[in-house]
Amino acid sequence: MTVKKLVLTIFMVGAISTMSQANEMVAADDSNFTQLCMTALVGNRAAMHNNIKSSGYSKLFIVNNVQCNGVSILAFVQQHGKNSAAMLRILDRSEHRACIKDIKKNNRASNIVVVK
Repeated sequence: MTVKKLVLTIFMVGAISTMSQANEMVAADDSNFTQLCMTALVGNRAAMHNNIKSSGYSKLFIVNNVQCNGVSILAFVQQHGKNSAAMLRILDRSEHRACIKDIKKNNRASNIVVVK
């Protein structure tokens, strides 16, 4: 009876370690896009902000053009990333727009400024 439990325990530990290794991502190269993907995957907001600034690309360019494992960086982070909600808030600012209207009364038409 104890031999069966021992074999079952060894099998389960092996299966669990195999599953945890399957989710491990390794950078293919040291390109800017790869570094952006790996930083987004880790989920560190400060590191992601610094990496975006040092890359020289805008957030909009990164969101529209960076592909990680064949999918957009947003989909990649959502599927595989740690702290994915925070990373998505940093990268996808499309829903956060403000409209500022000049309500000063004068003879000119009102000025409207849209901030993205």
